[in-house]
Amino acid sequence: MLTPGDPWSDVAARAAAVLRAGGVALLPAEGVYGLHALACDPAAVARLFAIKQREPEKRFIGLIAEPAEIGRWTEPSALAAVLAAEHWPGALTLVLRAVSSVPDSMRSADGTIALRCPGNPFLRAVVAGAGGIVISTSANETGEPAAVRPDGPLASRVDLVVDQGTLSGTPSTVALVEGDRVRVLREGAVRLGGRRA
Repeated sequence: MLTPGDPWSDVAARAAAVLRAGGVALLPAEGVYGLHALACDPAAVARLFAIKQREPEKRFIGLIAEPAEIGRWTEPSALAAVLAAEHWPGALTLVLRAVSSVPDSMRSADGTIALRCPGNPFLRAVVAGAGGIVISTSANETGEPAAVRPDGPLASRVDLVVDQGTLSGTPSTVALVEGDRVRVLREGAVRLGGRRA
């Protein structure tokens, strides 16, 4: 386990290397800890599904290093562009129409993708260093509370654990963007106020 006492740039580089090598890492995210793998690595994706014991039809959130990358993975949306400009990097996950090149591990049956540019600078550095879109899911067993510490039962099943201390427990806000409407699917750290539909 790597801790805050280690140089963060070195920790981020090591975590990115683990992901590039096909590993799964337990890392600090937006208020809670998450499990992470490279979306383009089928073996890593399958392992993440197994660790999480997640149903195959439930897809993972995709993480990008820069807000501008939204156009690579989603269909054009003026409202999504405004929300990304206002809240990214940050704790807002946008659910949008996916383009055809999106990996199956992230594309839902309805053709959407959940995407975020992380507000946690460390996690964003890991995503940038991984060299591809990273999938993420909370580091807790199904039905259990979100992990605010990196020492839960799933920690022993991954290749790397990074300890950034006790997190707030407030996850990202998840919002579905459809045309000029926003529907909040999960309340979280970002308040969209009057934009909620």
